[in-house]
Amino acid sequence: MTETNEDRAYEVEFLNCVVDKEDDFKIVDSDSHFSEFAGVHPSKIKEGKLFLQDIIIPSDRQEVIQKICKKDSRFVYMDFDMINGNGEQVFVHCTAQNIEDSPLCRLVFADVSKSREKNRLLKERAKEINHLIDLVTGGVCLFKVTSNMHFETLYINEGGCRLFGTTKEACRKQTYRLDEIIHPEDKTLVYQAVGKAVATGEPIDLEYRIRQHKDKYIWCKCNAAVHKRDDDGCPVFHAMFTDITRVKDAEARADCANDKLINLLENLSGAIFFTTPEKPFECDLISGDFVKLTGYSRAEFFDRFDGDLSRLISGDKSALEKQLREDILKSGKCEAQYIIKARGSKFKKVRDVRKLITQQDNSMAAICELEEIGEA
Repeated sequence: MTETNEDRAYEVEFLNCVVDKEDDFKIVDSDSHFSEFAGVHPSKIKEGKLFLQDIIIPSDRQEVIQKICKKDSRFVYMDFDMINGNGEQVFVHCTAQNIEDSPLCRLVFADVSKSREKNRLLKERAKEINHLIDLVTGGVCLFKVTSNMHFETLYINEGGCRLFGTTKEACRKQTYRLDEIIHPEDKTLVYQAVGKAVATGEPIDLEYRIRQHKDKYIWCKCNAAVHKRDDDGCPVFHAMFTDITRVKDAEARADCANDKLINLLENLSGAIFFTTPEKPFECDLISGDFVKLTGYSRAEFFDRFDGDLSRLISGDKSALEKQLREDILKSGKCEAQYIIKARGSKFKKVRDVRKLITQQDNSMAAICELEEIGEA
């Protein structure tokens, strides 16, 4: 990463001079730094060729002189703009020491113009970063977890405002709390995740529902981590919210379709099962009659045998698998006979009839049926 000028540390330059308050604030002495800054040779300064008014911008002159001349004030602290030898304005901190029983006043200036410029650049950069964060379509926010488990928002980007149905103004007034919009059924889950993150420092990766508008909830994926702790010791989280309502809806539809398919298979006559052409014995779904034929429950078939029909087959499985794979890819359908070992060590001879189908995602699958044709 390239280091820029504003990223580097800088030295504060100090300048010293002495003015005579009774002689029109003439500068009667100075150090070399001051003379270089003012662009006036030290000999000229000692000859009284420079006055304090010459190096202070007009709008600050009266105020500076009044402060120096204030009675019973031995030390005076001021900030103002000075003019250097190039005619440039430079922001300085100034300490003025009125010397007792004398019209003289010693002035020490600290050139902090680089500090002010750096603060300006940082503010501009912060604005740019905030603008970029507002362009993020997801919700970016900072929220504080109080001792009574309230999630007080400290910052929300535009995407978050749209997601949560709120405004930045509501956030600035601290009238918006993220805990109030969590779905009642998900609150325990969220509080447990937050508590664990505070205790262990591990990030949060959670899906839960939030209220976007009155009686309308959306699903969000929340990734959050403890950013820091505030002065009261309360953890402050940096969080990213993404609307996954469409994903959840699609998952729900897929689950519903899967349930319907399983229900259909339960009521279909025949020992039906589904595989892929590439792996002809790895079953995705099996019917109720398939369970009856093998004697193994659905849970037992998938847990004990990993849904692999070949683990029930007796004989040369590799040659049979190769034959089924080649035949179905060649003609779109195939048939084979083999022996399976059902529950209770009972061997059954079966006919395996298969047909290749195209699924909605354009992938290929095989719908298969086993028919018992006798005992082995």
